[in-house]
Amino acid sequence: MARHVPIDFLDTMHLVQRAVAAARGEDRRFFSFAREVAPGVRLVLSEAAGQPVVFSLWTRPADIVELCGDAAYPATAGLLAIDKEQAYELLRRGVLVDLSQFVRSESTPGVYYVLFDYLSPEQVRRVLHRLVPAIESYSMAA
Repeated sequence: MARHVPIDFLDTMHLVQRAVAAARGEDRRFFSFAREVAPGVRLVLSEAAGQPVVFSLWTRPADIVELCGDAAYPATAGLLAIDKEQAYELLRRGVLVDLSQFVRSESTPGVYYVLFDYLSPEQVRRVLHRLVPAIESYSMAA
């Protein structure tokens, strides 16, 4: 039996995907959080080896549950996601994205994520640097 995915979640996912694609086309040499692109979803912008890196940071428990495909995660503070297309594009350009540290979303094909029990800009910076080691320290100062 196919899993039911709420229409509002699908709409949010499409909106976030469009915002990520647009943000990847912008120049940046820093680490920052963008404004919300959808309720409870902000973009985390950075650069690695001259390539833009854009993650989506999800904080609404209902959306986190949808991405994880499991109701065991509603107490999670946040979820940082990257789509397979961007991760593979970065890998093709020589930027290591350590996908072994991500979980592949079973419910949303093509999305990889990490969960946060505690969410702060410093924590996101530390995790982002671990996931994409080429993110330079100058780009982390924000």
